[in-house]
This record gives sequence, structure tokens and C-alpha cells, in this order.
Amino acid sequence: MNRPNLASCVRLGLVCFLFSALLVLPASAQKWNRYGPGTRSQASGVYDPVTNTLFSFAGQHAPTNIDFNDVWAAQNLIPSSAATQENLEWIRVAVSGKQPTDRFGQSAVYNQTTNRMITFGGGTGFPGPCINELWVITHLNGVGGAPGWTKEAPTGTLPPVREGHTAVYDPNTNKMIVFGGTDCNGDYYNDLWILSNADGSTATPSWAEVTPIGTPPSARTQATAIYDSVNNVMTVYGGGTTATSVLGDVWTLTNANGVTGTPTWTQLSPKGTAPAARVGHSAVYDSVNNRMTIFGGGNNHGKVLNDGWVLTYPNNIGGTPTWSQSTFTDTAPNRESHEAIYNSVSGDMVIFGGDSSLPKTFTDDHIYILTDANGLATGTWTQDGPAPRYHTSAIYDTVTDQMVVFGGDTATGAIGDMWSVSGIVAAGQTVTTTPYHWVQVFPSGTAPSARYGHAAAYDGTGNHMMLFGGGTSATACLNDSWVLDDANSADGVPSWVQLSPSGTLPSARMNFTNQYDPTTNTLMIFGGANCDAGYLSDVWVLSNANGGPGTPTWTQLSPTGTAPTARENASSIYDSTNNVLTLYAGDSGSVGLSDVWTLSHANGSGGTPVWTHIVPTGTAPAARTGQVSVYDSKDNRMIMYGGNNSLTGTAYYEDTWILTFANNIGGTPAWISEKVSGTAPQRHFSSAFYSSADNDLIIFGGESMIATSPWDDRTFILTVANDL
Repeated sequence: MNRPNLASCVRLGLVCFLFSALLVLPASAQKWNRYGPGTRSQASGVYDPVTNTLFSFAGQHAPTNIDFNDVWAAQNLIPSSAATQENLEWIRVAVSGKQPTDRFGQSAVYNQTTNRMITFGGGTGFPGPCINELWVITHLNGVGGAPGWTKEAPTGTLPPVREGHTAVYDPNTNKMIVFGGTDCNGDYYNDLWILSNADGSTATPSWAEVTPIGTPPSARTQATAIYDSVNNVMTVYGGGTTATSVLGDVWTLTNANGVTGTPTWTQLSPKGTAPAARVGHSAVYDSVNNRMTIFGGGNNHGKVLNDGWVLTYPNNIGGTPTWSQSTFTDTAPNRESHEAIYNSVSGDMVIFGGDSSLPKTFTDDHIYILTDANGLATGTWTQDGPAPRYHTSAIYDTVTDQMVVFGGDTATGAIGDMWSVSGIVAAGQTVTTTPYHWVQVFPSGTAPSARYGHAAAYDGTGNHMMLFGGGTSATACLNDSWVLDDANSADGVPSWVQLSPSGTLPSARMNFTNQYDPTTNTLMIFGGANCDAGYLSDVWVLSNANGGPGTPTWTQLSPTGTAPTARENASSIYDSTNNVLTLYAGDSGSVGLSDVWTLSHANGSGGTPVWTHIVPTGTAPAARTGQVSVYDSKDNRMIMYGGNNSLTGTAYYEDTWILTFANNIGGTPAWISEKVSGTAPQRHFSSAFYSSADNDLIIFGGESMIATSPWDDRTFILTVANDL
């Protein structure tokens, strides 16, 4: 069963998007991509405790029915302490050999001894066809050799084609045990198959259908199965045959590997209040305490669940099986058709991907970790990486190829946390070898208050991040100045220092635009909102902006010429060679603007600043606010992306535009609409930077068009951003 799918997108009247996994691209390809695996459901995952890595294979982006055949590794999965919780790294695994076709709903198991992943079956489209292929990855974790695909040719009678089945692995006998599933044509199975020599390491794999003793479970798909390898017992829970026919029964299969005796089905009747029936949930097994934990899934009304339950004695050995509901310290994610693994040492359950409760995206790409997943203590959910946010600030250090993010607005209000991600541009160039690695940073010193709509700039020579203003809420603006020393953490722990500038300070504000001139160490700001329904059009410069040498000093400039109207959420670029700032669009509390302005002598030196209204040739972009703009100084091009049609509008843009001769020097400025392949994100209030060395535009976070959860935490890259 493939849920949800394109049909359900159409039925619900929803708009569905595909965020593709990041690929290595030719230098000339202009394409939007995103970091890490694309959103997906019905992928298969295995866990290697030796390298502490979750390996994920294939899956489907359900809204568009596009399938994958990629392999990704989430490294540093289970931390040794809470302080390193956020050090997870995604890396795409390069697997040699002939590749399997794209698929979803396949099963996967792992032989830790031989370092081999075995995957069987799956669907290759919607509603099919289903397949019954058997593939093995050797050297999965890269130890002892490079990972390689092998398509096995098992002996015996092959199982019928299927997806959505369960599979468990018996390490004692190298057998894989498969139950149930669907044939992609509306038929469902309750048959049992055993694959001997499953990983192909010592002999050719061999299939055999087994007819257990006892009444079998009814036919079903997307059930879960756990396996007690000591007692040779498989336990099956739940599943379904249609979106409205879901199950909540529990079954054990004793002598499951067929070696110690004839496999026998027994339906259990656990004590306690049972979970609601469900399909597409996950289940993990704590063999030490003999506990099965189930999480999420979908009920018979199409609702995606986020509850957890524990079944004691799920193998029906040592005590009476009993259900109890798990308790969490915070809200769990809503997920079905996701992956889940369990670390028996730490007691953590990790889930990835799946279908979410968000009606406009369905599939998800986040990793969540649940501590104390076995229910012996209250569990805590943790999302890997920074929380979704918008109106944050981000800087980029070219030396360490690192983005540093501070603050922003979230579903619960302003935040003041700091995160860094290393190898961000390199991950786009050498995705098979470079991990994408978020780390939470804890600077020393008194930190700035939580805020959003602030601005940050980076002094690459001195390794300082400069921070100004913002708001703690929509009605509480700030005008304080801060410097973060050792911002890239290269020489030690970053430290916060609050500046005490001389001169008259700019009025408190948020959502303004800023630029930094490294030559004169000057921070420039324009406009913004004053948190009292007022909008600004003033220009200020902060000299000695990085805190030294010399006293930082604020000065208000008085440019000549007609000034732009007061506004917030404009974007700007700065040409430090010619000392020209270019301003574009924004809003004054209502519809977006579309005007272009230049400010000469923008840093306040070399002459009187002058505002000039520019009217570029060519077809102009639609009016907007909250877009991002970056500058290609080599080719004098402004690259503009995204935004919204108004402050409160519903038209989120995904288009990208070039403004040539962006500083109004050397030729007539002209708008060019970029023709970009790949699916672009739709959002505004993102953070962005430009890598001139690689000609990449990188954006992070922002507010999307998903009405129930607009804030985002994803990173996207546009290659060949200047369109040259």
C-alpha cells in the first residue's frame, strides 16, 4: 500500500512539491538542489552500531510518486552525551556496481558480521509494478572495502512480487524472514518466506515458502515485525489493507527461522489498554528488557499519529504481554511510513522521514531521536540540527567553508541559539565524500537576547560576526550591537562582546537590510520597522564595526537625491570596490514593492552619499517582499530569489532573477529571468549567501507556504547562480 500518493494529493486539493536529493552536477548545470536526502517515505533503513550510522535506501516522494534508489548515511547518530546531540552528519554513499532501479516499500536487513545489507522487493512506481529482486550491498560502512551493489540470483521458488512487507534477520543462521505485503495491484499477502544464506557471503541465497502451524494473521501491508534472535520468535503488529481497514492485532511466530522446529503462529491478547489500530507505524525491540516500542502510523481516518506504546514480553516469554502508552517530555512528530532503528546501549530510538501531518508536503526528511524509548523512563524527543526558523541571520566563512546561524523566529517565538555547519559548499561539489554537519555552538560571555529580524555581517579577516538590532517580538525592537569573536570556532570557543558605540544610536528596529564594507570596517543599515507600525528609510553607518581598533561609532548619513520610500524586508547588495549599495523591493506593511535604488558613497566616505532610482530594462520580476539578494562582484550581477507578494500575502515565489550592471556602472541595468532546473523551494525571510569561488547561491530556513507549519530548517543550493 502506497500512502499518501498523487491521487490523495489531488483528492485533498493540495499542492505537492519535490525536493530532490543533492547530486553531483556538471559545472555548467544550473539547478536547485538541497542538502541531505530528499523528503521521502517507505524508505528502508538499517543501523550499524560499529560506526554508529543509520543507512537509508530508496523510498518515495509520495505527493509526486517519484521514487529514489540512493543510499545515505546518517553518521554520529547516537551521541555519547547530550552535549554532542546535534553532531549528526548526512553523507551520500557512493555504491559501485550496477544500481537497483528506483523503488519504495522494499525491506532491508543488515548482517553486522559480514557488513552486508540485504534488500528485497519494493514498488517501482504508482501503483506499481512491484518487484521481487534481491540485492546486497557489500562493505556497507566502508570498512574493509568500498560499498558495492550485487544483484543476487537466489535458488528456489521466488516469492511473488511485493512491497510493504516485513522482514527480520536471524544472525545465528544468516536467514531473512519475510511476511505479508501487497502486490501493487490491490492484493495483499499473509504468506511467509525464508531466505537462507541471505547475504550471499558463503553460498547462493535460497528462497523457500513456509507453511506455519496455526491460523495465520490476515493478509496485510505496512505492518511491523521484531525478532528475538535468542528465542527465535518474530512478533508482528498492526498493518492494513486499505486506508480505512487498519489492524491492531499482535501475533508471534515461534521457531521463526524454521531450524529449531516448525514455525507456529499464535495470536496474543495483551493486557492493558491497547493502542488504536494503525498502519505504517514503526516498531523496535529492546531485547535486554524484552520490550517492543511502536510509534506513529496512520489510523483508519487517514490521520497521521504521534503516539508511542510499549508492549512488555512481546515474545510471549517470561511474563504476560501488556500494553502501556509512552510518555514524552515534549511533542512528538507525526509520522507514518518512516524508518526506525534502536540502539540497545543508549536506549534511543531514531526515526527518519515518512509521511507527516503537513497537508502540502506529506513526506518528511527530518531525523528525530527519542531517549528512553523502551518506556522505563519518560522519553525526550530531539530533532537533529537547528529548529525550523525564519528571519534568522547567517554568515559565511570562505576559509572554513562554514555557515553560522544565530536566532530567528519559530512557532514558539524568538530564539537565541547558534549553529554552524561545516563543508556547506563542498558538500554540494563532492557530495559522496563530504558530510553535511550541523553543530550547536555555545559561545562564552553574556549572549544577546533571543531575537529575530536582526542583521549579521562577517569580518573574514578578523573572524568576527557583527550583530545589530532585531526584535524580541513584533512589538519590542532592539538597537544593541554585538560582536562574536572567533566566530568560526577555528581558534577556540567563540565569545560574545556587547559594544558600546559612541554617537547617536539608530532607533530600535527589525527587518532592515544591512551590508558590511571590509575595507573600512563599516557596517551599513537601511530602513526597517520600528515595532510600532512605523517604517523607516534612514541610513546609518557603524565605523570600527568589529570592535577594534578604535571606538565603534554610529553616524546617520544624509544622502542627497530622492530617497526610497520607508520600508522593511528589502534586500540589498554592496559593491565594496565602488562603494555602491543597491536596494531592491520590500514592503511598507502591505503589498510588496518592485523598485531598484543605488546609494553611492554608501559607507559615508569619499563623497556625499546619493540616492538614485534605477529603472532596469527587460521584464521586471513581480513585486515582492522578504526576498534574498546576493552579489557576484566579478560580473557585477545581483542574484535575487524568492519572497512573497505582500507582508501578509499567500503568493510565495520560487523564481530567480539576475540584475546585470547591478551597481549602475559600466552599462544599463537589465532584468533577466533565470531558467533553472530542479524544484526550487517556495519561501521568504530566508538567509542567504553567495560563494563566488563556486558560483553557488545557498539559502537557509525561511517561511514557506505550508499553512500549518510555515517555518523551515532546510538548506538549498543553486548552482551556476549567476547564469553564466
